[in-house]
Amino acid sequence: MWHLLYGPDALARDDDVRQMKLALGDADAQLNVTVFDSSAPLKEVQAACDAVGFFVEKRLVIAKYWLSRADQPRRNKSKADDEVLAKLVKWLPDLPDSTELVFVEDDALPESHPLMKLAKDKQAGGRVKLFDMPENPVQWIIERVKLRKAQIMPQAAQALSQRIHRGNKYDRDHFAQDSRLYLRKLDNEIEKLSAYANQRPITTDDVTALVAEEDVADMFGLMDAISQRRLADAYALMRGVLVRGEAPQIVLTMLSRQTRMLLIAKENERAPNLADLLGVKPFAVGKLLDQARRFSLDELERAHRATLAADIAIKTGQMEDLVALDVLLAEIGGVGS
Repeated sequence: MWHLLYGPDALARDDDVRQMKLALGDADAQLNVTVFDSSAPLKEVQAACDAVGFFVEKRLVIAKYWLSRADQPRRNKSKADDEVLAKLVKWLPDLPDSTELVFVEDDALPESHPLMKLAKDKQAGGRVKLFDMPENPVQWIIERVKLRKAQIMPQAAQALSQRIHRGNKYDRDHFAQDSRLYLRKLDNEIEKLSAYANQRPITTDDVTALVAEEDVADMFGLMDAISQRRLADAYALMRGVLVRGEAPQIVLTMLSRQTRMLLIAKENERAPNLADLLGVKPFAVGKLLDQARRFSLDELERAHRATLAADIAIKTGQMEDLVALDVLLAEIGGVGS
């Protein structure tokens, strides 16, 4: 059977994949799990699916972002891409019963995508599942805490949900990305709070004490250092965020969002509703404008393109995440040089 799992709740999606791994049910099960990134040729994916499992009934083949490139659907990019997709669609119904092939994506493929069309055929053996943003983040937090065998007071869950920036609903091109970041950051804070509470219920006081209201100070400080070309300070600030426990991919997404907001601030400096356009509280607008004025529009556009290039480099395996972040800081910090 083949599966297409996607959506902004990447944590729930990854939990689904984890359960599929556990379902292999053998101490040697990892020998029967193969993971491919987006650069893998179709023939390698097929060969892994056709291979015989070792002492288990099922093999699990996971293709991460294989159907997309840097979150952009592979639709009509070239004749070669079309041919690869055609071969995939023709082959998938004959996938061996002993193999579970899982395509993991962040964003939905368009309904016109050949795989989405194939999924509608009940004889094709496919499953498509959307992991959407939770309608009630507070309940999501409570359930996520329970998964860690911990407890949180409802008021504390409410406070936590409001201390992390959820994303700008007006920025439709990036809202799904910001939503993924929101959930991952909440999960990081839940892990920290659960360890701190040490089997007692997490309280609002715990949230106030341990969770800064977003990490505005960190990101403002980092962008201040970059805009003033203080690269040594920028590296130190970034390392501090990583040491605190933030994942490199989260830091990259935060940098991408920050450069995006500076672009919006630069282009809409006199807009009366700039706080709404930026998706921030009014007090933060002045700081963003100050930073934006230290860059030219061309510099900000190049900086934002650099964050996208770093994301591609990480997802395609061209660079390790920490190396990509170091290179990115050097590029953003040197945009005016």
